[in-house]
Amino acid sequence: MGKKEFGDFQTPEPLAREIVALVKAVFGAPSIIVEPTCGTGNFLKAAYDIFGDNCNYHGFEINPQYVEISKTRFQNKKNIVINVQDFFSWDLFEYFKKYRDEPIIVLGNPPWVTNSALGVIGSKNLPKKSNFQGLNGFAAKTGKANFDIAEWILIRLIEQLKDKNACLVMLCKFATARKVLKHFWSSDDAIGKCSIYTFDAQQYFDVSVSACALIVECGQDTKTKNADIYDGLSRSKLISHCGLAFGELVSNVDNYVKYNAVDGFDYYPWRSGVKHDATKIMELTEKKGLLFNGFGELVDIEDTFLYPLLKSSDLGNSRLVPRKNIIVTQSSVGENTEKIKEIAPKTWNYLISNAQYLDKRKSIIYKKRPRFSIFGVGDYSFAPWKVAVSGLYKNIKFRVIGGFKSRPIIVDDTCYFIPCHSEYEANYLCRLLNSDHCQNFIESLVFFDSKRPINVDILKRIDLKKLAEIDNSVDVGMKYFPYARSGNSGQLTMVFEHKKLARKKTGVASNGGLL
Repeated sequence: MGKKEFGDFQTPEPLAREIVALVKAVFGAPSIIVEPTCGTGNFLKAAYDIFGDNCNYHGFEINPQYVEISKTRFQNKKNIVINVQDFFSWDLFEYFKKYRDEPIIVLGNPPWVTNSALGVIGSKNLPKKSNFQGLNGFAAKTGKANFDIAEWILIRLIEQLKDKNACLVMLCKFATARKVLKHFWSSDDAIGKCSIYTFDAQQYFDVSVSACALIVECGQDTKTKNADIYDGLSRSKLISHCGLAFGELVSNVDNYVKYNAVDGFDYYPWRSGVKHDATKIMELTEKKGLLFNGFGELVDIEDTFLYPLLKSSDLGNSRLVPRKNIIVTQSSVGENTEKIKEIAPKTWNYLISNAQYLDKRKSIIYKKRPRFSIFGVGDYSFAPWKVAVSGLYKNIKFRVIGGFKSRPIIVDDTCYFIPCHSEYEANYLCRLLNSDHCQNFIESLVFFDSKRPINVDILKRIDLKKLAEIDNSVDVGMKYFPYARSGNSGQLTMVFEHKKLARKKTGVASNGGLL
């Protein structure tokens, strides 16, 4: 287990020196420096080299071997104290309450590992289980409940430092920094000035992930809900500043203010594609009229449950002619799959022969469901036309998708789409969504370092009626928008006659600025 259990990325000394020099420029000289997960002491060494004997240093570390290394390293420095400490059982309130007015810097590089990854390897180096993110029941059971251990650590530290003359600077994933800031900005528990400094994690840690130094200046009279983002570990290159608008994090506040006129009501229901978690079994490639699965095995099945498939990579690279087929075992979530045995016996036999893979799919969503179930399927999946977008690619381009060989094209679960009844409707919506105003609005929301930059929460904010007004085509939109949701609830939704959903009192001011 070792290094993986502790999320162990020891900070190289050159990087540690850059970070300490940065926090000195931002905060000044402290009286106390605390590193809660000090490892072998590279941060403490860098801090001592810069601040010297003018302050006291306190390092804490769960790994006793590292503690011994650090103690030996600093044995001649009386103002550097290292102790064994499990962060997850540490009474932070009791520890920090003795620091009142003296300036304190809390710095370091907490573990870059997730709680689920530690759970898989049976690690006990975890916080007590709790839904600290406040997720609903379904989200708490799925991937949204997964979090970096660093996220939990940073939130606990800021909670204790927010009213003190303190500055926190921590290395973490960029995504972790955003989650931490949103946690505080979304509540009345506001914090001081924040800034994010990106750096090359590949260079320093040999990992391919977007990383940053998060700096939170605590104990300030002015509380903000935005953060400057810099390219590099200095203030020389300001990229943008992210912030909170209507309870959601936006990547570029300036552009959001400029283009937020289209932030509104989702007239169409955005759908995600089919989810099956068994690519080698459920996705088949056609070669010279024959079908092969992901194992290279020849597959002989009926075409009853077989549909042409487009994946995120296809949409992202403008490949709109399907190269693969997918077995769609259900037409709605939870539908009994036993009918396949009677309707398409060869397909059923193929599924049975691969049951060793299908029955062992790990996601909890397949538990207590019909055998060989899939998700993200409904009447909308079989719509004759779709406007679709990849959730994974930085080039945000919406595509019109029709049928192929007399069958509706299915998209995978990394794609999102609007089901349409006609080619004209799909082309019209696609034009609105690919307009400059819409594209700029989406880009103001999106964090492109995310694993899935485009998601339903972002797409639902696009107000097609407002785009139609900008496009001077409201008369065309009137043919479609009022009836867009009628097929989903069984009840006509006259969205043009609806009042706009109530917004929070905090958000975008009447002059377009952020409150």
